[in-house]
Amino acid sequence: EDSENSTNYVDHDEKGHLTIDIGENPNGGQGVNSDSFTWFDDLFELCNNGKQDVMVSYELPDPPEDRDIGDDWEAPHEDYDEQVVAFYYNDPEDETTGPRTTVKEGQEVPLPLGNCVQIGLRTVTKSVDATVDAPLIDGEVVITADADDDDDDNGNG
Repeated sequence: EDSENSTNYVDHDEKGHLTIDIGENPNGGQGVNSDSFTWFDDLFELCNNGKQDVMVSYELPDPPEDRDIGDDWEAPHEDYDEQVVAFYYNDPEDETTGPRTTVKEGQEVPLPLGNCVQIGLRTVTKSVDATVDAPLIDGEVVITADADDDDDDNGNG
């Protein structure tokens, strides 16, 4: 099911690759604000339609050279130990973390067989000038789903 955010910011190319563009929106907005946390809920759904449980992670491209983010994606403001761009999943039933669970680059998160999660994008622009005419992120994000190939339950020990 499409959400307002997926309709406004997500597209697919002829090969089925997903593209997220938050540069403009139908209401006349341009990107995200400086010195803020911005959440884009329900951009896409990630499902495990494979044959076993998987661990899902993602890798961001290098930060754009026109941005003063450094090479580790950490928000430049000293009070925020947060990635400038990060993905999160919605889990309204998780009373520990609340409805949004942020996942850092390289962090592995379980996605059981047959399950789907709604994925959102969060930006942290603390000490990042959002008026600079350069994207916060520009390039390919790689999402990886790794199945557990370890066969410890084979009766050999």
